[in-house]
Amino acid sequence: MFRNPLTIGIDIGHHSVKAVVLRQKKAQLELAAFAEVVLPASVVNEQHSVNTPALLSAIRKLKKSLPFGAKNVVLALPDSAVISKVIQLDTNLSDDESVFAVEQALSASSPFPIEELRLDFFPLASQSFSQPAQTQPVQVFAARRETVDSRVDAIRKAKLNPKVVELQTHALLWLEEYVAEQQNTSGQWGVVNIGKTRTEFCVKPAGGAAYHRELAFGCQALQGVDLQKSEDDSPRISISSEQAEQFTKQLVDTLKRQLQLYNSTHPRASLQGLWIAGGGQSVVVKEMLERMLGLDVKLMFPFASFERDQKMDMVIDQGSFSQYAVAAGLALRGGDAS
Repeated sequence: MFRNPLTIGIDIGHHSVKAVVLRQKKAQLELAAFAEVVLPASVVNEQHSVNTPALLSAIRKLKKSLPFGAKNVVLALPDSAVISKVIQLDTNLSDDESVFAVEQALSASSPFPIEELRLDFFPLASQSFSQPAQTQPVQVFAARRETVDSRVDAIRKAKLNPKVVELQTHALLWLEEYVAEQQNTSGQWGVVNIGKTRTEFCVKPAGGAAYHRELAFGCQALQGVDLQKSEDDSPRISISSEQAEQFTKQLVDTLKRQLQLYNSTHPRASLQGLWIAGGGQSVVVKEMLERMLGLDVKLMFPFASFERDQKMDMVIDQGSFSQYAVAAGLALRGGDAS
């Protein structure tokens, strides 16, 4: 799976920067390292670009906790920073003609000039099994150059090698697929990643494109809890059972609307359950969530399915580290990076 022996997944959030390093060990993936640097102030602006000097400082601190040979990095962009579009292209176009056709199609709908965007596109599997079609569906992703370049520049200045820039949703879904396979979990499952101010809900329907929603709900909904003192996205100070139940009820209210919308658009890919990840995992009452949603619920522990040495085991036994879900998924993606 891994062409490179060590791959780093780096998750750049508003409140911290997290890194996970994986290596191939025989037939298994081994967790080589993980680290987090809490930011004194957000490095991400409203346009999704980052403050490169501030991010560079955080990554240099992260690098001190990573193995010496770890260089290749996979990054993620928030889905809200990316334009996603499916278009039809003639199957007989050359590479240059395909690029021109994609740019023309995107320029008609993009709020930004095409020269300000970085593009990526790939053909989707055709649903037709008859004679070759004249056109094929193509998935197009685009993001502002400044959004991509500001992150890539910080990585390069830290003397690391940025290999892939991906969507945050894809990182969560890769981790879900890997964990489900390791735990022999069958059926259609979604992922709920609870952060400090946002919660992501995503599903990869069988045979379909990834489904994603970003919800304005997070750990800050906890009343009377000072989250600014936490070392990561999860509240480290204790909360009462009443606070946990109230938070879970609010999460249920938020998810019910999204589940209804998902079921209405994907009637043939109904969910069997949800994986709960992110820093807010620790304040969710799992049994209550299952009962109120009528779905199976599992807590996703990103490091549980990787091989670890004894020293790493001792560290991981001290917590779930569920806030590393995105970074772990990105490190998995690194195994396919060319």
